[in-house]
Amino acid sequence: MRPGPLLPRLVGVLALLALLVPLVPVLGWVLFAALLVLVGAAVAEATMLSRIAITAERPPSVALALGEPDALPLAVRTSSARTVHLVLRQAWPRLVDSLSTTRRAACRAGEVVRLALPVRPVARGRAALAPPWAAATLWGLAERVAPVGEAAELLVLPDLRAVSRLHAKLNRFVLRGLGARTSPRLGKGREFDRLREYVRGDEFRDIAWRASARHQKLIVREFRLDRSQDVVVCLDRGHRMAARVAGLSRLDHAVNAAVLLAYMCDRMEDRVGLVSFATDVTVGASPARGAAHRRRLTAAAAAVRAELVHTDYLALAADLRRRRRQRTLLVVLTALPEMEADALVDAMRGLVPQHLALVVVLSDPNLRAAAETRPADRGELMRVLVARDVVAAREQTVRELRRLGALVVETAPGDAGVAAMNAYIDVKRRQLL
Repeated sequence: MRPGPLLPRLVGVLALLALLVPLVPVLGWVLFAALLVLVGAAVAEATMLSRIAITAERPPSVALALGEPDALPLAVRTSSARTVHLVLRQAWPRLVDSLSTTRRAACRAGEVVRLALPVRPVARGRAALAPPWAAATLWGLAERVAPVGEAAELLVLPDLRAVSRLHAKLNRFVLRGLGARTSPRLGKGREFDRLREYVRGDEFRDIAWRASARHQKLIVREFRLDRSQDVVVCLDRGHRMAARVAGLSRLDHAVNAAVLLAYMCDRMEDRVGLVSFATDVTVGASPARGAAHRRRLTAAAAAVRAELVHTDYLALAADLRRRRRQRTLLVVLTALPEMEADALVDAMRGLVPQHLALVVVLSDPNLRAAAETRPADRGELMRVLVARDVVAAREQTVRELRRLGALVVETAPGDAGVAAMNAYIDVKRRQLL
């Protein structure tokens, strides 16, 4: 219990009037009586507030999408027969961009006040959400401060709303083309298509001898280009991925991109897996398909954390060469190194051309802006020259990667998901895999 916001103002007014007591002595008794009345009213209000029950209801567990603005619902009610003025304050854990949120409300008798507390998560993870605190008053002379409601759990996941939006768009696209059929692309792929009778010009190695014996005529196997192919998303969790861009770390942007790309691969009937790497390589999910696998992959991606260690691209290449025997699309989400770029080039040289490498480079907009700045003094000139040298070295690294046969996409961290998805669709359209 503490003094309300109105009580100090009224006491201040009485103090100013007390300056007139030497001129009007009888005014002193009036002010003294007013002060007694004011204190009595404050005590009476405090007594009434102590008997009022304030309850707040909200979901026991709240899941939020990383980087997406959201609002947490909160329903507040009181047992008072009078209107209670409330000031609600919610303290947020470190997963959220703000320390606290304050809302004011007037709760009438029998009324349920529903509030929406805006929130924007900036880090993945799980944290306890403390109960909100409420400061309640009737007339403003006394104020009761106490926690209301129960503690909850706050869970920040990768941006699954982008997947939902993509799902809706793809469904609309499929509905527009309902009734249209695409002819299968036949060829010398590895995927069996059908058996048919032998015609002149067919290769003898395609003859299915057992089927021919059963049918008493020559039967050949027909193959088509592979539809279910393997895609492995490689998340860099080194120290460069811990830098924040637009409120989120580069790794958070990369995780969002990985989840979006995994959904698209599954929709295109490809098997998708996930690994994360820094000084070592951790397998999050082996290539597979299906809704259950997508949930496992999303949980594995959400658990990846940036580490303040260097990124060992050669260790990644050695691990992938050992695990992946058949041709695979390797999507590497990383930030280009400033000094040890040769390690990335050497790693891609060991993977290409056995595998198809797609390197999604999370660019640094501040570095590009610094390189294009016109210097105003000697100190700024040195910074501009260093920035230009770094940008030139990165452009040389990109050219070297493309010369080796790797696909390179440079994009802002916030657009990494769309850029990776467009590059993947282009690979499927051109049948590069």
